[in-house]
Amino acid sequence: MKELVLRHLKVVSSTGVIEDGYIRIKDGIIVELGHEPVAGFGGEEIIQRGCTAVPGFIDTHTHGIMGLDITFDPEADRLLEMCRHYAKHGVTAFLPTTVSSSHDNIIKVCRGVREAMMKWMPQVGSRILGLHLEGPYLNPDMAGAQNPKYIREPSIRELKEYINVSGNNIRQITIAPEVKGACELIRFAKYMNVTVSAGHTNASYDEGLKSIKLGVSKATHIFNGMTKFHHREPGIALALLQSPSIYLEVIADLIHLHPAVTKMVTDYASPARTVLITDSIVATDMPDGAYQLGELKVIVQQGICKLAETGVLAGSTLTMDKAVMNTIKLGYSLKDAVMMSSITPAESIGLSGLRIGDLQPGYLADIVILSEDYGVVKTIVGGEVVYEK
Repeated sequence: MKELVLRHLKVVSSTGVIEDGYIRIKDGIIVELGHEPVAGFGGEEIIQRGCTAVPGFIDTHTHGIMGLDITFDPEADRLLEMCRHYAKHGVTAFLPTTVSSSHDNIIKVCRGVREAMMKWMPQVGSRILGLHLEGPYLNPDMAGAQNPKYIREPSIRELKEYINVSGNNIRQITIAPEVKGACELIRFAKYMNVTVSAGHTNASYDEGLKSIKLGVSKATHIFNGMTKFHHREPGIALALLQSPSIYLEVIADLIHLHPAVTKMVTDYASPARTVLITDSIVATDMPDGAYQLGELKVIVQQGICKLAETGVLAGSTLTMDKAVMNTIKLGYSLKDAVMMSSITPAESIGLSGLRIGDLQPGYLADIVILSEDYGVVKTIVGGEVVYEK
């Protein structure tokens, strides 16, 4: 049995903070954590004085990184390359996320994800948790940076095929709940244990409440790509925000949402419902310039992504470590940031049974070690050090 112990570091988890702690790992599983000194252990030791261990970050909404795009680089080897790049930013698990595309191309993505998940091992980098389909069943009037050419009415037949080809690995789907056929699709997706998230939607407040009763349990990048709020016509965003069963994606780049709005969402919903995401695209970790999101041209200036044709925001170049730093800068504790970047994301896609997203005995040893200024020092996946600075 491979044994590893992380020593003399602060440990932050859902149950509290250990100032001078240790984490014991056997065969990729956390078996014990506690206060120093550790006793009766003969495995490898990693001593990290002055650092903090937190659960690995989980990004449930990311399109790409470092020149790679899930929708148009769906080959398994390219997906596994993405795993290595995400690990540099403390991400130990993620949902590769498509943009709206043709049926045949989404089939290729499903096939690629299935093959990549079969090939994956901890040494590769971040875990692939399944696939997030952002579309194609959206409201074309709220397409944003989605290509209207590929937006279409919900199809249970199509979704069944995606689930089958992916090996039952469709983990989340974003849909507009007001479009024709959405009600039936929401019910079916919920029955198939696919998390249904409302997004790119022009739904009213009442339509939002109805969709929640049908099975919507998440908001795709809250307020972005949604009916504009008005005090007499609040729209779906308020319905999602007010409903205690709904998890809320927040792009924490402080660009997609004003910092005051980010705080308003988090303070109202609490970190237990707030899911930090990146919505990152192919330009992430790349210089400013011209890129593609799907078939649409994107211009990146000072790290901000906009469609060349319309100037609409088109994803981000945010990484999860920066999202956590931004959250702390807004006044939240590291424990709150951990909740929003690890624990809540796992719960939002029904992964509590997988025992991932927290530092507890019996959980997967997916751990990020942070410096005093919250930079990523080491990323550990399944007990394997996959990145170190």
